[in-house]
Order: sequence, then C-alpha cells, then structure tokens
Amino acid sequence: MSRAAAVALILAACAGPDEPGPTGDTFIAFTPAFRGFRGWTSFHSDGPADDGTVSPDALGARTLYIDPVPQSGAAAFPVGTIVIEARETGTQNIFARVKRGGTYNTGGARDWEWFELIEQPDLAIVWRGIGPPNGESYGGDPNACNACHADRCAGNDFTCSPTLSLASF
Repeated sequence: MSRAAAVALILAACAGPDEPGPTGDTFIAFTPAFRGFRGWTSFHSDGPADDGTVSPDALGARTLYIDPVPQSGAAAFPVGTIVIEARETGTQNIFARVKRGGTYNTGGARDWEWFELIEQPDLAIVWRGIGPPNGESYGGDPNACNACHADRCAGNDFTCSPTLSLASF
C-alpha cells in the first residue's frame, strides 16, 4: 500500500459524523459529506447527456444533486461543492465530484475529485481520486472523468451539464 493510500485510510477512519465543512482553499470529503444528498437541490435529466453527446452507457434518466448552490454571478463553484449524479437505470450507480481545491487534479478537471458511491444499506464510498482505479469505470469508461470534463467543460468550471451552468444560478 502506498504512503498516500495509508494516510487516506487513517484519515477516513478518524472522520466522524460531524465532519467539518470546507476550510480555506481545500476540502477533503469523507462519507458524512454525502449523507442526505437526496434532500439537496436537484435537477432531473432524461436520455443522452445534457450537452447533446452520448456517454459510453448512454446515461439514461438521472438526477443531479448539488450542495451548496453557487452564488449568483459566481465564476466558479466554491471549494466544498458536491455534485452527485444518481442513475435511475436500476444499476444503483451513484457518481459524485467534489470541488476539493488546493490545486488537486491539475492535469485534468482542476480542483475536482471523482467518486463512486453506493447505498447498500448505508451510503459508502466505492472509489475516489482523479479517476476510477484499474478495473473500475465511470459510466462504463475508465477514462471518462477527466477526459470528458477537462476537454469539454473547462468554461463552466469543468461541469458539463447545462442545468448546472454557473450562469443559471
């Protein structure tokens, strides 16, 4: 196990239910940060990706959840923003991204960390990082996180969905 992985495991074990919010320029999300997401501000989407493209798994119906909602006129999502995409295809795929900040993921969707979550029976993190680990995927594509968001969505702080356009808040 790498030193970074060991530190992440120790930090995860220490995180309690009263996890603090973002502090300054960095926010590291643990399981408690995602709890209750189905009560957050949400947007429903059907069919292909909101931007007109078709993802590797054709996306299908899904609900996007966001917390916090950015302030009107914001040029970027604030550090600590969490966006969750829950698929409604019966696959129980729940993907998330967290605005981590602190120059995280500088080679991709700058400042964003990617997650897969599962609700069985409690919410838990399946994987996290700059993309899925070997053998895992995001929507069926092991490279889709940064490859898609960094290439096409930099103008909206690496968030592709028009329903989450910074200009709409």
